[in-house]
Amino acid sequence: MKLRIVLSAFAMLAIAGCGRSHTDDFTPIGNGFGYVTHVSGFTDRSLSEGLCYQDSTGKRTRIWPYLQMVWGDNIQVTNNIAVLVGGVSHVYAEDGVERLSDRLIAFEAPAGPPMDITDQVLQKYCADSGVKRADVIQDSLVSLTKTNSALRIDFGILKLDEVLNSTAHDATIIISWRDIEAIIQDVKKSGKSKKEKRSGTEYLQKE
Repeated sequence: MKLRIVLSAFAMLAIAGCGRSHTDDFTPIGNGFGYVTHVSGFTDRSLSEGLCYQDSTGKRTRIWPYLQMVWGDNIQVTNNIAVLVGGVSHVYAEDGVERLSDRLIAFEAPAGPPMDITDQVLQKYCADSGVKRADVIQDSLVSLTKTNSALRIDFGILKLDEVLNSTAHDATIIISWRDIEAIIQDVKKSGKSKKEKRSGTEYLQKE
């Protein structure tokens, strides 16, 4: 996968190091969107990957600071819209530890803002399939796959087996780009402004 190749190159950069205390490298992926690698530190180096938009003048807008590792591709772009699996800081109730949770983040270039559309997409899946929202496994986003007119999103759900034990199963929603655009406009109109805790990145999300 293109993503894993790019991330491997990022990892090599972090290991090899360079003479500067930090670097920010932009790798275009299409339509003005691109990966940005941030390598910080001199002896104890750290690496993070994000997504930016660069306009025709070279001005960059940071869309999201954390791209989550998934089995397949974690970002797809069509025209001026990008959808990605991004990390949002979340305190998990089971252990009280704060870590990044997988969320679907959408951005409409050039100005955005970034939006969390996870709930709207999964609600559509549940309405179409009859699966309960509570049975969608948290942080189970596996891959984003682009088609000409739609986006395929793979994730996991729970189902009861013959002895009524919950087991994990693969699930898929194929959602048209037109529906994604409608969700974006809805969130832009009535979403609440939020701030990602670790990075301070502002985004919109419907409650």
